[in-house]
Amino acid sequence: MHSHIARVAVFALILSVYRGFEYEKYQLTRDALKSLHTRSSESKVADLIGFDAGPELQPGECRTFPGDSSWPSESEWSDLNDLLDGSLIHTVPIAAPCYKNWGVYNQEQCDVVRSNFSNPYYHEADPTSTMWPIWQGRSCLPTDDPDGTCTLGGYPVYAVNVSNVAQIQIALNFARRKNLRFVIKNTGHCYLGKSNGAGALSVWMHNLKDIEFLPDYRSDSYRGQAFKVGAGVTVREVYEAAHQHGVSALGGICESVGYAGGYIAGGGHTPLSGLYGMAADQALAFEIVTADGRFVTASKSSNPDLYWALQGGGGSTYGVVTSIVARVHPKVHSVISAFSFETSPTLSNETFFAGIKAYLEHFVPFTDAGTYSYFAITFSNGTYLFQMQPFFAPNHTIDSFNRLTKPLFDQWEDLGISITPNTTFYEEFLPAYNDNWSMDTPVGASVVGGTSSLPGNRLFPRANFADPAKFNATWAAVAPHLAAGRRIIGYHQAPQNRLGVDNGVSSVWRTVVAFLITGADLPPATTAAQLRQAGRDINGMLKPWREVAPASEGGGAYLNEANVLEPDWQASFYGEQYPELLKIKQKWDPKGVFYATTGVGSETWEVQTQEQGLPTQNGRLCRL
Repeated sequence: MHSHIARVAVFALILSVYRGFEYEKYQLTRDALKSLHTRSSESKVADLIGFDAGPELQPGECRTFPGDSSWPSESEWSDLNDLLDGSLIHTVPIAAPCYKNWGVYNQEQCDVVRSNFSNPYYHEADPTSTMWPIWQGRSCLPTDDPDGTCTLGGYPVYAVNVSNVAQIQIALNFARRKNLRFVIKNTGHCYLGKSNGAGALSVWMHNLKDIEFLPDYRSDSYRGQAFKVGAGVTVREVYEAAHQHGVSALGGICESVGYAGGYIAGGGHTPLSGLYGMAADQALAFEIVTADGRFVTASKSSNPDLYWALQGGGGSTYGVVTSIVARVHPKVHSVISAFSFETSPTLSNETFFAGIKAYLEHFVPFTDAGTYSYFAITFSNGTYLFQMQPFFAPNHTIDSFNRLTKPLFDQWEDLGISITPNTTFYEEFLPAYNDNWSMDTPVGASVVGGTSSLPGNRLFPRANFADPAKFNATWAAVAPHLAAGRRIIGYHQAPQNRLGVDNGVSSVWRTVVAFLITGADLPPATTAAQLRQAGRDINGMLKPWREVAPASEGGGAYLNEANVLEPDWQASFYGEQYPELLKIKQKWDPKGVFYATTGVGSETWEVQTQEQGLPTQNGRLCRL
């Protein structure tokens, strides 16, 4: 087989009229495949990567798995690598140097792995590593026992280091035709393991780093400033570009999160939500490879249903996004304030709880003023601690911030809670972000790679804080959680629908004013039985929160820092939008090429794992 000739034929077709990034000009087209079919020596290549075709699995049938007779042959993998211009990577788990059984044992390199395993950028720079090993199956963690066993577990078997759209199309078409599980990874940040998949072929989007400022972007529904952002760009890189061009872009507080993929797909809650809503509300167009291998634009005027779903309808679900266009806003000044208080011989537990309740009572006026917070309530060694890390007030001055918070601070003073706020005015967003949330700060120093807890969260609607009876019920659900010594990481925020858009962002985000996160702690070297019990524990912790903020009354959960066993996750994660999202999923991906745990349509699939206590991605993917 003249695979070099085939590769040239595939990559030679550049659409000169396409104004996308350079990597988006290299596309696999039907004309390219037709030209291969005319040469008998290349027809087999065309059959490997053709559009559309592929099995539609019936209940009980599974994706092809290593060791199956239908698993691609070595020569087919070799041909695929040739077609991909040598970008196919055979997975070696990131911690394999700590083990002898992979043949790459190296104690010095193992020490590097161990010292960097909590650094998100270390996992981002690896083709298949992800940040939360529980969902991978914990099959190859750093160890000081080189005679242990490291296996692939939930890591994909192969990954493609993507540098152009044609490579995504080729990999996707190959996976669909060969009945392989297909996985998308940019950063690997997802808390529930959407970037993992045993026996899978993965596309690694990390190196698509293009960003272009569009000072006068025009579409049918918008004219103004925007950014075109590549699929590998992180939140920090978007913030830096926005600062350079004197505008404000909406991103999260975690700098290492991928911007154009999972963050926007999950809705994108943001410190600027009080001014402009969710980050997904800013999206004007997507370039995307769909399940049949086509490369299309999704916007209000082109494939509008797909555009609707990509804005908040969940990651790794509808296609492989290669770039987005997102509106940006004028430069925003802000006030940032950090403060704390804790129990002591002079501040009782009762007074501490009264202080927390007083803060919650102000969520409606605080969010009405467009502000946002990130806070932690913890209990350690008999001491309760509240830390505001920080209170973020965009478009405020220090005077307006002081007026807004004075009623709360006066209440605290009356309770005997003395605080000394550290309040600073910033002319621009990036310096404020760097001083409070970047990796150089205690709050922003992301620690990943751990197996010490299971997350869970709840989004509480405005009515729970505006209505006195509902507020008392909400406090009655929160206070015992704290009294039991459990932590809460929280936000006050109200994205609402400030731009008046219609998209797939969960209806829950339109009414929320409180986002509370907790977790069940896990002991070291957790057994499957302990994981299973922790799953029960987190469900038990969240039950009172669900009861006081049910989906039927506007409550829900954020689909990232979520409980993997969340009951009725469709309503909790996706709100009123779920039925329409499912309809769009079935239209654009009728064969279920894209699977993601708790993603839209995932209820018709299961990962058949060995007993690990909780659902992981370490096993065959099968139709229910």
